[in-house]
Amino acid sequence: MINSNHSIKVSPIPWMKQKLEVLYDFNLHGNLYLIYSDLKKDLYNSNIDILYISNLLDYFNIVVDDQHLLYVYFPINISELTKNLILTFKNLSPENVYIILGGYSSDLDNLTKSNYLSSIYKDFPKLENIISESYLVHQSKTYEIFTSLSDTQRIFISSDSACTISGPTLNFHMKHSNPNHVNHISFVQLLDESQIGKSVDFYLRGLTNKNNNFNYNF
Repeated sequence: MINSNHSIKVSPIPWMKQKLEVLYDFNLHGNLYLIYSDLKKDLYNSNIDILYISNLLDYFNIVVDDQHLLYVYFPINISELTKNLILTFKNLSPENVYIILGGYSSDLDNLTKSNYLSSIYKDFPKLENIISESYLVHQSKTYEIFTSLSDTQRIFISSDSACTISGPTLNFHMKHSNPNHVNHISFVQLLDESQIGKSVDFYLRGLTNKNNNFNYNF
């Protein structure tokens, strides 16, 4: 049974999979979900325990085992909340859950992968040896993603976390034998009501930006 009062929610987004396939012009394997926090509830008084996350996955028929791998994408700017979620997901099935961090090339151009991950491990030592991969995406990719979410499900996400939705397009899962059996869960942070208007204007202006390139050097 899922606790409806819990601040952490999951939502399947099969239509976003189709959107990503158009944006990046390739076939995306597996199923795509969002995981997000409900800003109307006090996140730090909510227990993110392994049983709750396990029940949440069961509710959506998300199997995690050696034949059904799970890829979970988080913003590279780690918070206490995302740290706790990362550790909880990894503890579900350490060999079959992959934690991937995503960021924007415009924010981290002067940093190398090892330097940035070292700074994360310094602030959050429990995450060392937990992160499987990291990547950078150009921010312009997030404009259409944001408007798709806001128009279809009235989900308004912060620009800082929108990069996680592009993570599955990098094909980290293709090294495994059954790429069609994987699931992708992207963490996004919701906007509160006072932020929505400005962010919508920002994203709509960004739709005119045509520079949609990944930086694979991170």
